[in-house]
Amino acid sequence: MGLQSYCIHAIAIVRRLFAASLLLTGCVDVDFGSSDRFQEDFHFSWALEPNGRVSAETFNGKVEIIGWDENKVDISGTKYGSSEHLRDAIKIETHNSPSSVEIRAIRPSMTSGNSGARMTIRVPKQAIIDRVTSSNGTIDVGRVGSATHLKTSNGAIMVHDAAGELDARTSNGHIEIDHFKGNVTLRSSNGRIRAEALTGNVDAETSNASIDVRLSESPASPIRLSTSNGGIDLALGQSPKADVRANTSNGSITLRMPPSASARINADTSNSRVSSEFDVATRFTGESDKHDHLLGTIGSGGANIDLTTRNGHIRIVKSTSAN
Repeated sequence: MGLQSYCIHAIAIVRRLFAASLLLTGCVDVDFGSSDRFQEDFHFSWALEPNGRVSAETFNGKVEIIGWDENKVDISGTKYGSSEHLRDAIKIETHNSPSSVEIRAIRPSMTSGNSGARMTIRVPKQAIIDRVTSSNGTIDVGRVGSATHLKTSNGAIMVHDAAGELDARTSNGHIEIDHFKGNVTLRSSNGRIRAEALTGNVDAETSNASIDVRLSESPASPIRLSTSNGGIDLALGQSPKADVRANTSNGSITLRMPPSASARINADTSNSRVSSEFDVATRFTGESDKHDHLLGTIGSGGANIDLTTRNGHIRIVKSTSAN
């Protein structure tokens, strides 16, 4: 064996011995497999008033909350890790009373390896979902009395058949809202936003993705939709009662309203055109083919609608329904 080969062989032996000694002393947690290789289930159940409050916090895992007909909270979850040590280091902390329930999965202080916790929570149908937080996981809430603060990262947020003052925020994930009564604030980045059958005002913002909103009733507060590098599609079931603003760049905008709608329109685009199926009392067209500006009144006028984009078409069309 040459000197170089002998040295390489000796170094390899030393590395194996060093790794073995670390495992025996517990100084390091080595990831031998996938993050959910080692799992352990947990379960809790408590009585809760019909309109009690529920909060949940976890990491690297999905949180699903579903309304049911019983006046109790039932939590089924799984904590997992790439090693037994990591899995067991996750602590599940709970607090409960007849009027509120809180559950929290506490992240281990060690950083080597992967771990997380996911949970499914059944609550009374009129329960108030006060605050739900996760990371790298989806939040899915449905058939509850109220949903308020939902926050995750690298995961989607989905809410259906609920009410309240909703503030939903994520990054690198989409947001979907369906059949919601109340005002919604929706924030994402690199994720689309879709909201249907809403009866409150909408403030939605994302980037590098589209926004699609269907309002069955016209809210009394302003509507604001903003994105970049994505299109906007807004359908209003009634004439707007408050101002509407939609702006994007490198994307088209489509506004759908009933034939009887009335509003004041200000639509501006560059490098494309503005088209309208409604008769507009006044129209201004830019001096060049690369710029188009529509300014005027539809019907008897009313709330202001401002639509702005670059490198995208603006279409104002008649529709019979917002859904």
